[in-house]
Amino acid sequence: MTIQSLYDAGRLPHAVLFIGGAECENEVTHAIKLHNCASADTIRVKETMPPSDSEKKSGKPSYSYKIDALRGVIGAGNLRPQFGDTRVFVFKEFDTMSEVCQNALLKFIEEPREYNRFVMTARSTSKILPTILSRVVVIRQQDVNSGNIADSGEHQEWEIIAKAVTEALISKNEYGIAAAFSRVKDRQMLGGVLQLLTEELCGLMRTADNPAVIIEATDVIRKYAKRMEVNPNIQVTVTSCAAELYCVL
Repeated sequence: MTIQSLYDAGRLPHAVLFIGGAECENEVTHAIKLHNCASADTIRVKETMPPSDSEKKSGKPSYSYKIDALRGVIGAGNLRPQFGDTRVFVFKEFDTMSEVCQNALLKFIEEPREYNRFVMTARSTSKILPTILSRVVVIRQQDVNSGNIADSGEHQEWEIIAKAVTEALISKNEYGIAAAFSRVKDRQMLGGVLQLLTEELCGLMRTADNPAVIIEATDVIRKYAKRMEVNPNIQVTVTSCAAELYCVL
């Protein structure tokens, strides 16, 4: 799935999140073009954040997100674009944003003005709230040189396992959940599977009869992703995660 394929199918989303890879900037530019947004109506949010004193001293060109500045961005979103029919807000490195800032954007993204669109980038989804992920379309860049994944074949195996776990959860097949997780070989693979599984569940949240259950399941996955960092026993982590997920669903 690409932003172009979504556009060609007449399903260009109002909010899209590009994950990882050197191609993200190209995709951001392409998404803005597909939305037919004038340059003056494109707001690159992070680049407009005022620097703190420590950030000024560091000399880094990209500053961190700040809640007061984001409230100003939200306020600006209530005004119509000046030069066209569409305004695009670009949030680069969205995964560097604090939970407080992400929560402040929930309603802004979920109930946008008819002229507002959102384009985001991140290295991974691990630090992005499930409630945010449920409101965007996630497009993963297959850039094997990004350092985000070891190789495309390995990433494909992670996707297969994540989809198998999701299908087993939907059908409440406890054996299927355990069988899918049993294919995890090491910590790196488990981290990748949990990350992709989060995206799978957030995708289900849009059509779920009980989205609260999906959010709870996603919280379980996030908990075990953090636990994996301190627990060297992958088998124990996998078994416990599978059991807790089954109990939730």
